[in-house]
Amino acid sequence: MSTWSAKYRKLARDAFRCVKKTLTLSPCDVGFEQRVKGKITAKLLNLSPNLAGAFYRHFTVLAWMFTASFFASLAYTAYSFYNFMVYGSCEPGGTCYITPIIHWCILLVEKITIYGALLVLVGVVVFLIYGRLRKSGSKEKPPSS
Repeated sequence: MSTWSAKYRKLARDAFRCVKKTLTLSPCDVGFEQRVKGKITAKLLNLSPNLAGAFYRHFTVLAWMFTASFFASLAYTAYSFYNFMVYGSCEPGGTCYITPIIHWCILLVEKITIYGALLVLVGVVVFLIYGRLRKSGSKEKPPSS
């Protein structure tokens, strides 16, 4: 939700950048990690110093747990949306007027996706052929005067 909140948008952008760097085995921006660690530890320090100390020591493990739960939740949401689109929301055995419309929409989206992918492939082939023709045309010796 932080991507839609103006207050936390910069923090979310930095967090995604840090996850990307970590997944590519690059070091994360230390300033971002220390800033988040310090803010959360300071808030936990008011509640319980022991809890704040444990959080500070195990920050990396907790961060990975939250990251994994985010991606697991995202995958499950996509799976649930797919099931809704394919099977509809009507009860089994009953007459459902939404499901045929949803199936038609899915077929339409699949066709558009396939035609789009084919269009991109044709564009890449045309670009490569055009580039090769330009190179072979420029290799010809200009007429000498």
